[in-house]
Amino acid sequence: MDRCHSLAVLGGTFDPIHYGHLAVAEAVLARFSPQRVLFMPCGQPPHKEGVNVSPAEHRYQMTLLATCDYPGFDVSRMELDRPGASFTVDTARQLLAVCPADAKVYFIIGADSLEQLLTWKDAGTLLTLCRFIAVPRPGYGKKQSMETISKLNEKFGGGGGLSGERIALLDMEKVDISGTQIRKRMSEGKSVRAYVPRAVEEYAHAYNLYRAPYTFDAVKGDLQKRLSPKRFVHTLGVMKEADALARHYGADVEKARWAALLHDCAKEYSTDKKMILCKKWGIPFDGAHTAQIDLTHGPMGAESAKRDYRVNDAEILQAIRYHSTGHQAMTVLDKVIMLADFIEPYRDDYPPLAQMRKLAYTDINKALRVGIKFTIKEEKQAKNPVHPISYEALKALK
Repeated sequence: MDRCHSLAVLGGTFDPIHYGHLAVAEAVLARFSPQRVLFMPCGQPPHKEGVNVSPAEHRYQMTLLATCDYPGFDVSRMELDRPGASFTVDTARQLLAVCPADAKVYFIIGADSLEQLLTWKDAGTLLTLCRFIAVPRPGYGKKQSMETISKLNEKFGGGGGLSGERIALLDMEKVDISGTQIRKRMSEGKSVRAYVPRAVEEYAHAYNLYRAPYTFDAVKGDLQKRLSPKRFVHTLGVMKEADALARHYGADVEKARWAALLHDCAKEYSTDKKMILCKKWGIPFDGAHTAQIDLTHGPMGAESAKRDYRVNDAEILQAIRYHSTGHQAMTVLDKVIMLADFIEPYRDDYPPLAQMRKLAYTDINKALRVGIKFTIKEEKQAKNPVHPISYEALKALK
C-alpha cells in the first residue's frame, strides 16, 4: 500500500464472498482505473450487533480464495487485526497513513447505504478524508441515488475525486445476490455454484460454516438423480452386499454403507470431464489412466465424496479410491467394498461370479484374487492396460 496512489476499498462481512462482490470490483477497475481494489473483510461489524456472523478468519480465507486469481485485487487484514468495532473512518485514517501522501482512497458502498452515510461514525471527517463510489442496488432506483449523491456532493463539495466529486455512481447492472440468500441455500443443502466460486463453496463445506452435514438419505436421493437407473441399482446392490460382508468380517458397517453408496459417484462422468477434473483436483494421471480413463473413477469418486458430500473419513475415502483396482495394503473395509462391487446381487452373470459368491463369506482374500485375476485377464484380452497396483494387490492377497 505504500506505493499505491489510488485505491478503491470494498468492505463487507463477506459471509461468504460471492460473484456479486467480484462483479462490482471488476466494474470499478474498468470504470475508474484505481491501482488496486482492496477487499476489506470487517472484524466486528457495528451494524450487525447480535447477528451471528462467521468467524473473521474464515471470512478472510474465503475472500483470499475468491480473489487470488485477479491481479488487480488484494485482501487486507486491517479491520480483522484492529481491536474493537470496525468503523470506516478508522480504516480510512489507517490507510492514508500507509499510502503515499498524495494517495486517493475511495470506498465502494451500496447506493442503498447513501442515505445512512451521515449517521456513520465521524461522517463529516470521513467525507473529507476519502471519496465514495456508489453501486446500484436492487430496489433502489438510479434517480433516487442521483438525488442523494447530489445533496451530499453539494454539502461536502468536490475536489479531485474520481469524477471531481466526493461521491460518484457506478454505472453497472444491479447484482441481485446476497450472503443471506447463499447461507439459506447452503443450510438447505442446495447448490450455490451459480453464486460463489467453487473454492469458496468447498471451504465453507470443509469447515461446516453454513449447513449441517449431509444425511445418508439425502446423499442417496441426490445420487438417484445423478446416476443412471442401472448404475443406481448397482449401487443399491453394493450397499446391500457391503452391509452383509462388513457384519461378517467385523468391519465398520456405517463406513461400509457410505463407501458403497459413493463408490461409483463419478463413474458416469464423460471422458473429457474426467480428464479435466483429474487436472483440476490433482489426481495422478499416469500411462494406464491415459489409455483407460475409466480407471480414474475410483480416485475421482473419493474426491467427489469429499468435495460434493463433505465425507472426510480417511477410511471411507480410501475404500472408494481403490475399489476397482485394489492396492498393496488393503484394509478389511477396502476388501469389503471391492468384493461387494464384484458380487452384488444385481450383477449380470460372468464366469467367476458363482465361485466368488461361494468364497465370499469363507475366504475374502481368495474371493478377491479370483475377481482380480478375471479382471486382469479380461483387460489383457481387450488390449487395455492393467494398473500396476492391481498386480500388487493380487500378490499381497496371496
